Amino acid sequence: MVIEGHELYVTTSIGIARSPEDGTDAETLLKTCRRGDVTAPRKRGENNFQFATATSMETTSDRLIIERSLHHAFEREEFVVHYQPMTNLLTGSVVGAEALIRWNHPERGLMPPDDFIPIAEECGLILSIGEWVLRTAGEAE
Repeated sequence: MVIEGHELYVTTSIGIARSPEDGTDAETLLKTCRRGDVTAPRKRGENNFQFATATSMETTSDRLIIERSLHHAFEREEFVVHYQPMTNLLTGSVVGAEALIRWNHPERGLMPPDDFIPIAEECGLILSIGEWVLRTAGEAE
């Protein structure tokens, strides 16, 4: 199709969640389709479908737990910043530092960003986290 002079190609990928196996209310079923293995059709390419699996349900449950904990991480002061030196490869001298966030989760321990940043992006907390890192790194200077 052509929209405002731009040719667009549209494909469809579908995640399928069933009631009652995958959830009994619309919110749970929609979350199941948006998370875990059910989103695999988008990753595999166009015109695919995928049913929810036990793995995707475990992933969904795990993600929901992390999402709930993320909402309290600021008030509990669970985020920490680690600094990684940046070096000049020619001289070997340190020319700066990269601020890297970690989440000191009360049950899971120190979590790397790959384990919580995608969830923070989905639930709208990524801007707050980014602002916190910038403030914290700025205070360390």
